[in-house]
Amino acid sequence: MHLAAMARRGSHNLIALDLLRFGCALIVLAFHWGHGFAYRPPPGGRALLEGMTVDAGWSPWVNSGWIGVELFFVVSGFVIAWSAEASGAGSFAARRVLRLVPAAWLCATVTAVAILLFSDLSADTAVALWLGSMLFWPMFGIDPSYWTLAIELNFYLLIAASLLGGSTLSRIERVGALLGLASAVYWVASCFADVPPATDRLVQLTLLPHGCFFALGILIRTRRRLGWRPLWLVHLMPALIAALIEIEAHRTVVNGNDPAHVSPLIVFAVCLLPIVFAERLQPLLGRLVSPSVSATVGLMTYPLYLLHQELGAIWIGGMLHMGAPYWPAAAVAFSVMLVLSWTVVRFGEPPLRTVLRKLGRGDSSEGNPLIKIAP
Repeated sequence: MHLAAMARRGSHNLIALDLLRFGCALIVLAFHWGHGFAYRPPPGGRALLEGMTVDAGWSPWVNSGWIGVELFFVVSGFVIAWSAEASGAGSFAARRVLRLVPAAWLCATVTAVAILLFSDLSADTAVALWLGSMLFWPMFGIDPSYWTLAIELNFYLLIAASLLGGSTLSRIERVGALLGLASAVYWVASCFADVPPATDRLVQLTLLPHGCFFALGILIRTRRRLGWRPLWLVHLMPALIAALIEIEAHRTVVNGNDPAHVSPLIVFAVCLLPIVFAERLQPLLGRLVSPSVSATVGLMTYPLYLLHQELGAIWIGGMLHMGAPYWPAAAVAFSVMLVLSWTVVRFGEPPLRTVLRKLGRGDSSEGNPLIKIAP
């Protein structure tokens, strides 16, 4: 797809969501590079970072950046409620596959090559991790960031199944309400009883820990589309309560007693505003930001998220071994990540998507352009 075509598609995108998604990717990247690499480096890049001076001086400012993933899920719920309306289950599933698969395959392959060339992981391990990512195996991937893809995929499957009975927005709203309620039951139960932890991978795949965020996105969209309805607040409250509990539980697990200058709850609350007011902000943002630029930036978010941990650690670690200071090395690595992400979007995804579409004999239309990148 040429950039001119992206520009035409970009005119229909909600600019606030494109910019928010990219911002979420940046705070997740800042969390890993400014905090995680010092304390929990990814497996492939660990050997290159060990023994090096990994500057964690910014950790108190960035160690709440994991909240970007929860925000990704909210945006996903909003966008999927938008794109699933008046859509059949088959066409919806096909669009999700065409959006999710190409970048995941390309980024997994790039990361696997880097690990094979520069990591101390065995070739057998690297190939197994690569195959897991290519097959969307939910238990592991070539980059730790791939943990969210199976959760996204399960959410898509849930929405696709709900479309079998009709694709009205009211039906999608009910799915969001039930998902938020189920998540609230899980999180409230976790406060008073011994339930399987949210860190358990099988529990994550049920959507119980993170379903509240998808539900919030769905309910924000239905509120904007259907207007005020008495049951809307009743539907919203369980999802909101579950989201607040999850964020606090996640903070306890990830940050513990580490100092944090930025509250994840405050970041979450502030970043909900562009989602709630995305449509109202469109005219103003359209005068400030080119729709084609925002569309391209939004599309780049997905590969940037998938590449930034292992490939970032390998690149930064390699430069540290050559004597570069940490943050200049990180700046170079960030530039490389941006170029690679743009290359995936510009040259990698379109032809691969075309091949997959032909193999699936699906509609050549991309459908609603407001498509979620993964978190």
